[in-house]
Amino acid sequence: MTARPITQVVVCAGGLGTRVAPWARHIPKEFRPVAGRPGILHLLDELTALAPARVVVVYHPFYEPFIAWAKLTLGSGGQAAYQRAAGLPRTDLPLHDQVDLRFIPQQGWYADVTSVVNGADHLRTVDDLFVAFADNLYPHDNTSLALAAVPTGRTAVLVRPYRPAEAGHHGVVISRRLGSELVVAGLVEKPSRDRARGLENEYGASSLWLLEGRARLSGEFVDQLRGAWMTTGAEPKLSLAIRRYADREPVRLVVTHSTVTDLGGSEAFTTR
Repeated sequence: MTARPITQVVVCAGGLGTRVAPWARHIPKEFRPVAGRPGILHLLDELTALAPARVVVVYHPFYEPFIAWAKLTLGSGGQAAYQRAAGLPRTDLPLHDQVDLRFIPQQGWYADVTSVVNGADHLRTVDDLFVAFADNLYPHDNTSLALAAVPTGRTAVLVRPYRPAEAGHHGVVISRRLGSELVVAGLVEKPSRDRARGLENEYGASSLWLLEGRARLSGEFVDQLRGAWMTTGAEPKLSLAIRRYADREPVRLVVTHSTVTDLGGSEAFTTR
């Protein structure tokens, strides 16, 4: 019986939560409680569906002392250690004990491509790379598992149906048909209301999508991402790098209809 290949995952958690700075200076936004548990635990539960998996969480160095504690509690055996220390009866271990979980500090320019490249370099993989932005949770859909259904060696991004009121806070993806699949035809990062209205008039709202915080990147894309970053001396946003890659190779759309919980919002808000 052939062993299932190990899935490689980078969790981008290198932000400082500046939208919620009054409390984010004390705790990383990814650890904000949701339904009685730190938000990152919900993400790790999602990623368990990809097991066997190596998961690298790329964090901001400002939180180094906090992460030292997180390594203890979230790593293998962390829950059992807590139960022993607290004198509590043994309960079932968390699902995320099934993944190889590591934490590394972000090095380089502060942006999302930095986290992706740092994680890819740590994993030293030439295979597909799953990317999850830790401040976005999808409670009604395992979005990483949906991306796993995309054939190996192809790049895909997670999107949800377009909503004009939210366009200014997202990348807006313009789609086209390639056989039976939807692929990226263009992408506009956080358009103004007038620009968004222009996209609606030109392409129709049904051809527009909101870019979400999950992706599956081919090894070829990661190589090109790393090379472009090093040669230009300036770091593009991941969304804009995806747009450029889509000019050469198909980038598939994986659609979710889940609500989205934004851990970096003022009230950890959920959008429809």
